[in-house]
This record gives sequence, C-alpha cells and structure tokens, in this order.
Amino acid sequence: MTAKERYRFVHDYPFWKVYDANKLSTILTQMVGIAVEKKDYHSELALKYYTSLVSGKVGFKIPKGKNANDVLTEMQKIATQQGYEVEDVVAFCYLTNNLYLGQKLSKEQYYVDVQHCFEQLQRVGFEKFKDYNVAGLLFNFGKCLWDLGDLDKAYQYLSIAERFIEPTVEGGFHYTQVLNYLQTYWQKKKDYNKAIFYAKKILVYHQNLQVEELEQKFWNRFWLNFSALDIASLLIEQGKIKEGEFYANKGYQLIKTQFSLDSIVSMQAEFDVLMVLIPIKLKLGKTHEVNTLLERATTIKNNLSPKGLLDYFKPLKLYKYSSEYQEEQGNFAAALHYTHLAQKLQDSLNLRNDAQKLSQMQLRYEVEKYAGHLKMIENEKQLQKYLRNAVLVILLLVVGFAYVNLRRLHHKHRQKEKELANAQYDLNSLTQHFRKMSDLAENLRHENEKLITNDNQNEYLEQLISSTILTDEDWTNFKVMFEKVHPGYIQVQKEKYPDLTNAETRLLMLEKLDLSAQEMANMIGVNKNTIHQTRLRLRRKTNDRV
Repeated sequence: MTAKERYRFVHDYPFWKVYDANKLSTILTQMVGIAVEKKDYHSELALKYYTSLVSGKVGFKIPKGKNANDVLTEMQKIATQQGYEVEDVVAFCYLTNNLYLGQKLSKEQYYVDVQHCFEQLQRVGFEKFKDYNVAGLLFNFGKCLWDLGDLDKAYQYLSIAERFIEPTVEGGFHYTQVLNYLQTYWQKKKDYNKAIFYAKKILVYHQNLQVEELEQKFWNRFWLNFSALDIASLLIEQGKIKEGEFYANKGYQLIKTQFSLDSIVSMQAEFDVLMVLIPIKLKLGKTHEVNTLLERATTIKNNLSPKGLLDYFKPLKLYKYSSEYQEEQGNFAAALHYTHLAQKLQDSLNLRNDAQKLSQMQLRYEVEKYAGHLKMIENEKQLQKYLRNAVLVILLLVVGFAYVNLRRLHHKHRQKEKELANAQYDLNSLTQHFRKMSDLAENLRHENEKLITNDNQNEYLEQLISSTILTDEDWTNFKVMFEKVHPGYIQVQKEKYPDLTNAETRLLMLEKLDLSAQEMANMIGVNKNTIHQTRLRLRRKTNDRV
C-alpha cells in the first residue's frame, strides 16, 4: 500500500461504527504503528485527528495517559515540522474548540481564535478540509457567533458549512443542525419561503433515514416531529392555515405513534405540537377540537410544571389560546382570568428577554473590546516588525552602497596607480631617449673638433649638433606625461612665482627629472652657459638654491 492509498484508507475507515472501545483502541494503535514505521507523516496526522475525535467514547483510552488535547497538540507540532498546512490548521481549530468547551478558553479569546481559524480555512481553501469535517468546524464557529448575537457573521459561516454537509447517517448531526440554524436565520429575517425550504429538507432527510441504534431512532423521531411543527408554524405566519393544519396534524400523529405517551419527553413534544395545532383550529373555527386540545395541553402542563419539567414560559401561549377560546364561547370572566395569567407571564418573559439581550450586548461588547485590544497589540508588533525590517534594509543598503563605493574607489585608485605607473614609465622612457640623444649630440661635438674639413662641412655639423632635440610637439607630449607623474607641480610653481618665463618653467621640469646641465642644454637646444644663466635668473626670483 502506497502512502497515498494508506492516507485514503484512514479517512475512509468507519471508526464511528466500531462500538467496542478496546477494539477501536487496538485498531488505531496498529494503524499508527504502521504509519510511524513507514514514516508516513500524512497518515499519522490523520490518525491523530481520529484519535482525538473518538477519545470521548466510554472505555476508550489513549496510550500514555494522554487526552484529546495532547493528541491535537502533537498533531499540530508534527504538521508544522513536516509542512502539512491543512493538518496544522485542523489541529489548531479543533484544539481551540476543545479548550473552549472544556472552559479553558474565555469567550473573548474563543471569539478571536474562531475568526482567526476561519481566515486560515479560507486562505488555504475550504475544499482542502473535506476529510476533516470542515462542516462541523464551521458549524461550531457559527454557533459561537450566533450565541453572541452576531447573526449575519454566523450565517456566513453556516452558509459555507452548507456546501459540505452530507445527508448520511454519519453526517446526519451536522446536516440537521446546520440546516436548522439556517432555517431559524431566515425565519428571523421573516423570509418564510427560505425558512420552509430548510425545514422541509430536514423533514425529508429524517423520513428517509434508516437507523438502528435506539438513541439515533429517538433523534430521528424528534426531528420528524420538530421539522413538521416548524413547517406548520411558518405556514401560519404566511396565512396558509389549511396547509399549516396538515403539517401540524402530521406532527401530532408522529407524537402519538412513535413516542411513549406517558414519557416526559413525549409529553413535552406533544405540548409543543399542541401550541401550533390549537391556533390553527381556532382560525378554522373548529371549536370542538380546540376544546379537546386545550384540555390535553392543560393536563400536560399541570403534570409537568409543578415538577419543573416544562419551561416556565411555555404556558404563555396556552393562556392566550385559552383566553381566545373562552371569549368566543362567551365566557368573559374565564377569558379575563387567562388574559391576566398570560400578561403576568408575558411581563416576566419581557424582563428576562431584556436581561438576556443586555447580557448578550455586554458580552459582545467585551468580546469586541478584547478583540480590538489584541488587534492593537498585533498591529504594534507588526509595526515594530516593519520598523525593524526597515532598519535592516536601510543598513543593508548603506553597507551595500559603502561596499560598492569602496570597490569603485578601489578600482579607481588602482586605475590611477596603473595610469601613473604607465605615465612614469613613458616619462622615464622619454627621458632616457632624450639622454641618448644628448649623448649622441655630445659625441658629435667631440668628433667635430677632431675632423678637419672645409668650412661648409663644419658649419653643417655645427647646425646639426645645435639643433633642438625637443620640438614643440615633443614638449607638448612631455608636458602631458610630466603632469600625470607630477600632477599640479607646474601650476603650484606658477602660483608661487607668477613671473616665471617658459624657459624657466621648462628648466624646473627638467631639474625635477635630475638631468645634468649638459643634458638639459642638449634637450632644449641651447649651450651649457645658457642653462647656467637661466638657473641664475631663476635663483634670484625664487631666492632659493636650485
């Protein structure tokens, strides 16, 4: 069996049909052992989910003395570590619900966590939670909001749950509960057609349901009666009296045929049906039937109320219908008596309802206040996180910029060093070249002195030897290379001694290269005495030794 097949097998296994707690524990333990051995974390997480669900079964024990919350905590931890997002959310949501039901979580915190769970389910996608009874989760959350009086948000949760409920034996509880809340929501909105639509779906489901357990049979009969009663009440609200009578009679017959008439539950259910059936008979003018039904309802009230087995306010409708009947019969004293009883009970009911509404409003205010406080703390944490991240980003940018700038400066420095080295090399090469030319000129002078030639040849050689080594173009190139090697040198000298001539400037440049007087004379194309005279003038100007 592959991991995928094993995971599917776990979810398809009918754990709810295993009634023996010891057998169920053995099955789950064996399955968990296989999943752990195969390192099949997905199946292991699914098994932890089902272990938490059946942990409340009588006689069922989780190994090592753990409870359902411990299992869900482990499930969330493993899911987080192994990256199973769906199971992570499932564990958190079910753990939240368990903590609240176990009174380990306040209503305020539960209200906040419920909305967080819903956001997580919505973000991941409701469809991905079908294996984990997403309808049940959404029903629990919707019921929480309903109890707090937030009906519209509760409807939002329940309407999504409606997409996932299934009319099966296993899913019957949530199927019925979700539809019943949706029916009540539309009834409060006075949209009776939609309310009847949901009530009829409940009725059809329980008519077709085949169950064997006594407890399941009881609830099946209860909902058959209850849904028929609801349909009758809704039809009356629409003025459809005859159709309402049909469903009310149907509910009454169900009570008589399917319940033990002397049991407390059957009498309570019968009283509820009578409170729907009697006003229908009154409106249809069937006074004889009304009298019989009123007598039966009064008998049930007198039997249950002294024992506290009938809701204190339920006789209110009985008093109103009794007053209406007595008035039609001309018994005005009796009618007035029932009216006083009804008014007294109505005033008490109004006080209770007002107190409940006030309590509900206060609770909702506290819940929203708590949620707002948590939101503010979360926003502050988020702001601090943003600021911290912003500072880190700025620091990274500064460091990055500094690094790039340093690299750029380093590159530029190396480039300049390279250029300076090249310029120094070129200047040295040019200087050496000039020195060779100077030596050549000097050698020619010596040779000239030895030669005995005619005057024309001697004059020609003298002109050749005395010719300028550095031409204008050479001086330009020389000056460029000199500036690269000794940047700003010429400018500084001109600023210190503004009346320097070009010849004196050239002399300063050549002296910077440590050339001899003869080499400088040969390069410029003058005799050695000219160099000495220029040096003398320059010394007078600078008042310094050159």
